[in-house]
Amino acid sequence: MGFFDDLVMSEEPAAERTALIRLGPPAEDEGRYAPPLDRFAPAVLPGTEVVGVGPEARVLLMGWSVWPRSVTMHLTVFRRTRWQSGGTRRQSGLRVGLRFSDGRRITTLDIPETRYVPVTRGPGLETMAMTQQAVGLIPLDPGRHASHRSLFRTTVDLYAAQLPPSGEAQLVVEWPDEGMGETRTPIDTAAIRAAAEQAFEVWPGLEPPDPAGQPSGTFTVLEMSGPPSFLAPPLSPRQLEERRHEEEARGRYLPRADWTGMGYRDWGDAALIRARLEAGAPPDARVQGSARPLHLAASQGQAEAVAALLAHGAEVDVRDEEGRTPLWYAACGVDEGMVRALIEAGADVWTPQEEPWSPGRLLLTTPLAPLVTDLPGAVSLPAEEAAALRAADALIAAFSEQDLWTEGLGIAFVAGVGEEDVVRRLGGDPALCPAVDEENMPFDPMDYDASLRYVGVTGVDGSPGGCVIVQDGYMPSDDALLRAVSAGTSAYGVYFNPKGGTFGALARDGGIVAGEEIGLSPQASDPPAYWTFRFWQRGSAFAYGADVLAYACAAAGMTVGDGRVAMGRGAARSWVPLPPALQR
Repeated sequence: MGFFDDLVMSEEPAAERTALIRLGPPAEDEGRYAPPLDRFAPAVLPGTEVVGVGPEARVLLMGWSVWPRSVTMHLTVFRRTRWQSGGTRRQSGLRVGLRFSDGRRITTLDIPETRYVPVTRGPGLETMAMTQQAVGLIPLDPGRHASHRSLFRTTVDLYAAQLPPSGEAQLVVEWPDEGMGETRTPIDTAAIRAAAEQAFEVWPGLEPPDPAGQPSGTFTVLEMSGPPSFLAPPLSPRQLEERRHEEEARGRYLPRADWTGMGYRDWGDAALIRARLEAGAPPDARVQGSARPLHLAASQGQAEAVAALLAHGAEVDVRDEEGRTPLWYAACGVDEGMVRALIEAGADVWTPQEEPWSPGRLLLTTPLAPLVTDLPGAVSLPAEEAAALRAADALIAAFSEQDLWTEGLGIAFVAGVGEEDVVRRLGGDPALCPAVDEENMPFDPMDYDASLRYVGVTGVDGSPGGCVIVQDGYMPSDDALLRAVSAGTSAYGVYFNPKGGTFGALARDGGIVAGEEIGLSPQASDPPAYWTFRFWQRGSAFAYGADVLAYACAAAGMTVGDGRVAMGRGAARSWVPLPPALQR
């Protein structure tokens, strides 16, 4: 009688079994993310050593499972108090790492890498799925199966896809939540490397399975596992970004005796500029073409940055390649602190830098005029010019009474023509184009091509008033449309191109008389209206785009008292379908 014969019943021979899956040779990345459990029996280095101590917790190193080219560390966490979970893993949880003799470090906090794994979604449908793969010290199954379950004891197996190099190495443990300070324990790398030679290969020389004998269909294994909740997780992408910004901020103010790495916004950071100056950065160095630090600081609108450069001897009237001084840029920003600092340092106020404009003359058109009116060499604005500025400011204010969204906007101003007349000039029938709100527009506003075939028309009061034509597109500035609506009058169309640039066109009596890019900082050769409508001015004195809209309105010969009627998005308008001759 056999050893087990009295414990079993006789059965019919088993039916021929069908293979589910066969083990083949190892893949190239086998052992990179998990131990080669299917091929080797590891050499085991036993041991019991306390590697971390807290008031209510202990961490013990229970030994190592050593594979030919990798190693699994076996830790056991003993606790005498279980705390109520906060619901999320905390960075102040248990942290474990290895420091090697060559200075390298691997930890349970190493940032996961993106891994692509094959996924079968059906017969013959194999694709690649992206997953976040732990690296460094990789947590394996936490040992919570029934036979190992305990309220106060948890096994933590951590896999390293490399053997430690020869030489001194340390196991480092820290657990802030449990009051466990950083603890370093030497590890015997020689013993681990020697044990790797004793790992037993179960299936040496394994050949690829015969494709004809491989099973067809899909074979799925569902594993429920993961690291213990008390292990500190790696930084999330958001936390990594925060850490990067923190590190940049710490390095930002390190002393350096030059202006290398200074970005556009950095010139408004007085603390950064002081740090560079105190380290020996030259205050009058050329840093961007012919610009000096004082030019760039004055253009960013922070008086402290300008004061720091002046205190270190920066030349107050240095000119850039456009012939402009720092005071010019401070005047364009209408910054009182910077203007005061530069004037007190002896800046030239009245010498023209864009004929006839000097920094002082610009300031005369702003609320900072009292700072310069009594200075030696002061000039005054001619009465006609002052009146034009007041009229321009009134128009700018009319368009600044609401938050403007001009990106992608097309708008045309048609002077002295009523709404119904403009509808007819566009080929429409006023009776068929009633004013409707945005919910009842005769086209889908999300369909860009369809929206280009309609324009909205609104009559506006003014002295004189007229009509405004709008569209989320370029057609209101199109030459053909402007010619159609400008018979016997003037019309100005402008397009705020979302790809860059703002472009306008003036039509008079059915013909195009001017086309231009507007809103740029003006030069001496530009029309006086560019200066009158404050294309030179920066800052938040008026809504972005209000100066351009006011200029376009005036160029058409219109004056409006309330730009909200013209610009109110969602307001009722007559939507006119453009005839083929006016479509592009």
